[in-house]
Amino acid sequence: GSIGQMSLKIRNIAAVKKHTLLLLMIGLSFSFASAQESYIAKVDKILEKGDTAKAVKKLNGFIMKNPKSTDLYLKRAKLKLERGDLEPAMVDLNSHCSLNKECGEADLLKGIIRFKQGDYSGAIAYLSSYTQKHDRAEAWSYLGQSHMWLQNYPVAVNAFRKAITIQPNDVSSIYNAGLSAYYNEYFGLADSFFVAGLKISPEDEDIMLAHGLTLLRSGNHIESNKVFRTFEEGSPHYANALYNIGVNYYNLNENSLACDYWTRAMEQGHMKAESSKQQYCRKKR
Repeated sequence: GSIGQMSLKIRNIAAVKKHTLLLLMIGLSFSFASAQESYIAKVDKILEKGDTAKAVKKLNGFIMKNPKSTDLYLKRAKLKLERGDLEPAMVDLNSHCSLNKECGEADLLKGIIRFKQGDYSGAIAYLSSYTQKHDRAEAWSYLGQSHMWLQNYPVAVNAFRKAITIQPNDVSSIYNAGLSAYYNEYFGLADSFFVAGLKISPEDEDIMLAHGLTLLRSGNHIESNKVFRTFEEGSPHYANALYNIGVNYYNLNENSLACDYWTRAMEQGHMKAESSKQQYCRKKR
């Protein structure tokens, strides 16, 4: 009987010790988290004054004292990313991930860094990992742009659609979705995006130009010219508009009008207008 009681006592003591240790760990984690929050709050106050350099310096000191503070690495990485220090930001993100075990937002930031460095395959790897777990418009947009640069246009369209679902008024994603469809020669789909973009931002001349070009490529030359005629002298797209009005007229067998518009486009400095004139405009004898 005494042996049984002895073993029972030992188990109870062990359980109490374990429970006390757990409470101690919880207390430590709470104090650790609150310390990180306090540090970040101090850094945010510095940032309110616009002093990023001082904020980074402050974070350097905090991290030196608390090298296992995962949130501080993430905060410093964001500041470094903002000021264009891409590889140092990546080092901080790797530290955050190794300490945190779960990268989370760090994967998004790593994807943005690789995108800014022109490593679109690397960007896709990180952004794909992030979007498998998180629905964030920014992530889908960067993923779409990365696929665009690699000419994976159908995949890009799908990524931009995801971004638009989350942020329906995201004009950049709508425009890029249209461009991806345009480059893939899905002109009907492309124009549906451009028209949607113009409903949100009717003064956006980039979307207007793309809309006109899509109508041109679809064979809707008269409608396309209506769009191009909305561009006025002084617009950065004015020469382009004149040139493409000429292209539309050429496709409508109005060669004289085509040549007139190419002449006007040449005067505005359009690069292709001269070669088009030389190739398609015969001098009368």
